[in-house]
Amino acid sequence: MIYNNYHRQILALDDMQLEQFVREWIGHKVKDYVEVTRFSGTGDFGCDVVGFLTKERHEGSWHNYQCKQYGRNLPTHTALCEIGKILYHAHQGEFSVPTEYYFVAPRGVNRNLQKLIYNPSQFKSKLIDEWDKSCSNNISKGSTILLDSGLMTYIEAFDFSTIKRITLDDILLDNYVMPVLHKWFGADPGPAPRGQAPLEVQDSELHYIKQLLDAYSQRSGQAFANHKEIQNHPDHGPHMAMQRERFYDADAFKRFYRDNTELDVIETFERDILQGVIDTCNANHIDALTRVDSVMAQAARVQVAGPLAQHAHVPVKQGVCHHFANEDSLQWFR
Repeated sequence: MIYNNYHRQILALDDMQLEQFVREWIGHKVKDYVEVTRFSGTGDFGCDVVGFLTKERHEGSWHNYQCKQYGRNLPTHTALCEIGKILYHAHQGEFSVPTEYYFVAPRGVNRNLQKLIYNPSQFKSKLIDEWDKSCSNNISKGSTILLDSGLMTYIEAFDFSTIKRITLDDILLDNYVMPVLHKWFGADPGPAPRGQAPLEVQDSELHYIKQLLDAYSQRSGQAFANHKEIQNHPDHGPHMAMQRERFYDADAFKRFYRDNTELDVIETFERDILQGVIDTCNANHIDALTRVDSVMAQAARVQVAGPLAQHAHVPVKQGVCHHFANEDSLQWFR
């Protein structure tokens, strides 16, 4: 479904837009990079999008993503020139040789180039054999780069198995592309999974649970020492179980959309909920449990804006309020 909806949009990107798209995608995809940078224009030495694996950046380990938005699949001679360019400049001391090299070619690579990528020793031989034809006059404008003994040795030492290709299918089937599709094309990541409340109360929910305990104690006129004393209570036990279901529904919702949209989408959603319930929470109530139930009723009525409106079901909106209580943005017991 994603492929059918967005393959044409990606193919319609120009060279600069493709580089920007890939930079954002790689930033989501690879968490090991200390920095992802896009180089562009003259003097990029064959680097388009670079992922640095160490703080030494170009003096340490790094990956190069060479983006090629062609009207057809990537031809062999172009790939040979790009590899030759980056190896030449690495040999000249501009940077260390990349530890991984990717051709990002949405329309794919031609059959001969694909064969070379899957046969690294043949790729090396092809580059050396066709240096004069593909590289010597195409690396530096106005200069002829000869394949002298030093450069030959450098090329022979390079690990050609580190060269790979990324096609449109690879991009669209990747688990980390959805936030970028959402930002660029308004892609809908679909509904979030439901949450599952664990049997035992977790440390991460103790703060709002403590406030609920105080509310139950106030209503009952008896002190409950901990949440385990509530579980078998005929009224408060089911009530607490429902609040925990809501909390974990909201937790699953927030995690899903943080992974699949831009961060400000969840921030806007939460702001809508908070603004929609804050006056109800701050109003006078006969006791704390009435405050909780009144806020739950109000949260169910809040209409949120933006792309999550269709996915924000009632339990999620109610559960977010318990997240607010957990963070002291709302207070159930005062």
